[in-house]
Amino acid sequence: MKARVCLTSVAALFLAAVSAQGAILKSYDFTTGLGDTLTNGNDLTASGGTVAGGLYAFGANQGLRLDDALPDADTYAIEMRLRFDDCIAGWAKLLDYQDRASDDGLYLWGGQAIFFPIGDKFGAVSAGEFFTLGLERVGGLLTAFLNGTQVFSMPDVDDNAVSGGNILNFFVDDLTWDQSESFAGAVDFIRIHDDRSTFGMSPVPVPATLPLLMAGLGLVGMMGRRRKALPKG
Repeated sequence: MKARVCLTSVAALFLAAVSAQGAILKSYDFTTGLGDTLTNGNDLTASGGTVAGGLYAFGANQGLRLDDALPDADTYAIEMRLRFDDCIAGWAKLLDYQDRASDDGLYLWGGQAIFFPIGDKFGAVSAGEFFTLGLERVGGLLTAFLNGTQVFSMPDVDDNAVSGGNILNFFVDDLTWDQSESFAGAVDFIRIHDDRSTFGMSPVPVPATLPLLMAGLGLVGMMGRRRKALPKG
């Protein structure tokens, strides 16, 4: 009986550890290309740039597009770790919402981040150094984080952070002509969460051995019951 309780507890702890990562819905880590490490979402589409060494490196007017990006367009969180390599004197777009006004989105501006048109500049980042940006939208409230620290929170009164086509563009605008708001850099990961609670955590896909583990635990439990039923010799 004690062995069965112990095994059940181990299984529960294991499942809890897996489910604790459940709020990371999609993860693009660039280890094997432009696909979602968790296999939940579409592949990213690149307009130029290269994937190597776990990074997507891009130049001016190069970037990424994600179709069917958000499971819930009103409630979500986006996290990315990146760097910029050129000097940014003006606007440089980090995140663009397809089919919104052309200027809506998350930018770098003079080495600081800003959500235009509803935010003020926040934080400071340096060329050649990686930093992590997080953006959460819950209940119409938009909250941003820089390197794990909250830097602003404000109502998204005009739904500036909602894409009509559920398409996100990273490091490029959805305009078709040459863009002056582009920059060169590299991104380490892009993750889609259902809220900020898993910012800073690494995705843990359910291992392929989990069904075998659970089947094995069930078998051990059955054997324990069977041994108990056998008469003593």
